[in-house]
Amino acid sequence: KSSAHLSERENELLYLVAEGFNNKEISEKMYLSEGTVRNYLSALLEKLELRDRTQLAVYYYKEL
Repeated sequence: KSSAHLSERENELLYLVAEGFNNKEISEKMYLSEGTVRNYLSALLEKLELRDRTQLAVYYYKEL
């Protein structure tokens, strides 16, 4: 599970989730709708084989 296969957007989303931002805050920072953020988040969780945003944060700080 390396971040090398993540896109720039996915890495940005991963960082913002790890920093504790909620979907609304992320949507404002990334200039996306909250629905799009939810879709990106679901895809990212599936891609990294993780269950939730807490696991994403742990992944971010352990793997990167």
